[in-house]
Amino acid sequence: MTMSTEQGFEPPPGPEEESVCRVCGYGSPLINKEAPGHATAATLATADAAYTMFVGTAIDREVSAGRFAWVGGLGEEIAAWAAAGKDVPSQHGQILDRILHALAAHAGRDSLRTLLRLPAYLGTVASGRLRAERWLAALVADGHWIEDIVELVFAEEADSVHSREFAACLLHELVLTSGRVEEYPTLCSFAGELVDEGHPLAALPLSLLPAERGLRRPPNADDTWTWFVPPTPLAVFDDPELHASPPMRQRTADIDMTEISTDAVAEVMGAAVRHWCSESNGLVAAQEFWSPDPVAPDDFAAVFERLPLTPWLEGESTAQLYASTSDSVLRVLLSAAVRSSAYGFGVYGAYGRLATWRSLRGLTGAPADAPLARVAELVEQAEWFRIATTSDWFHEVAWDLAVAALRPGRQEIAVLAATDTD
Repeated sequence: MTMSTEQGFEPPPGPEEESVCRVCGYGSPLINKEAPGHATAATLATADAAYTMFVGTAIDREVSAGRFAWVGGLGEEIAAWAAAGKDVPSQHGQILDRILHALAAHAGRDSLRTLLRLPAYLGTVASGRLRAERWLAALVADGHWIEDIVELVFAEEADSVHSREFAACLLHELVLTSGRVEEYPTLCSFAGELVDEGHPLAALPLSLLPAERGLRRPPNADDTWTWFVPPTPLAVFDDPELHASPPMRQRTADIDMTEISTDAVAEVMGAAVRHWCSESNGLVAAQEFWSPDPVAPDDFAAVFERLPLTPWLEGESTAQLYASTSDSVLRVLLSAAVRSSAYGFGVYGAYGRLATWRSLRGLTGAPADAPLARVAELVEQAEWFRIATTSDWFHEVAWDLAVAALRPGRQEIAVLAATDTD
């Protein structure tokens, strides 16, 4: 194929009677010269990869130019095809995703109105629909202005095909992306409704907690800024490795740590990486240890090196330990929750934040009924550490983490390690 300055590719040659779609640039005898585009649900159902690619390129170009009529109409036609009970070809899903991605990334009321008319999912499986709505909520929160979202999604007269779950997720995605949720009475009112309904996300506050300070975008940050922690093997540590010195070992010689791990607490500790196991090949090791004698934070390395940790079998090299902070560990856990597993999906920002705080609840030893504000206090009172994922237990592909907490009171240590592979 030869390059075209406008479309990216010249359309394939055809007979003289064929016209060229002025939207997607593809030549076809099916089109009407007056129509904005010849792509329909029917033509897409039997389209080859080249045709589907041309339509996708056209979608991106039309949305970038602020033209949404053809894009929205094509999305609605695809949705109607699925609603009629017809078999949904893969091309429909690909094009609908392309439309939603483009509209979500193009801030403005017209693009958001168009998006709200289109479903996030063409299937009939309830879990698939929930996941798609959560995914779309994350995209919208990241790409659109909060003022437009408030007016078009949360107002009483809002016109949307999306579920209440979409709105609940969008509200809490905005906490992560905007920082201005509490300025809008409409959003606060909706949050109160979620509390009355007992919605899981209602446990989360509408503003970031102290340990979430690393999620706030710095005032002068450029477009490359992100709070995401790079996956293995790109992980970096802020401080030098901690080593146990002879004086430290001498001071802690009488400290005897007893393992007190339970399945119930291990499940809570591993909440942020549960999808690594449920949807993929993940392994999680969550352990707790107790001593009648407190451990001084400065001597932690000497106690830690004696712990019988599952990922570091006896006879292997000692785990590499690094001092960390509450906000750094929170970002490690939240990055793991949001990031897809090797063979599955992430849980996105709203539920990722919820899962992260559940893991922090387990790591700090907070009671199951403790309010989140109390958990946040314990997180700030604990001493935090990160551990290099270099033992044979870890796959070291892209999904590995290991963190430790010296809990408030200094008599308990919690260690969470996880790994996944393709």
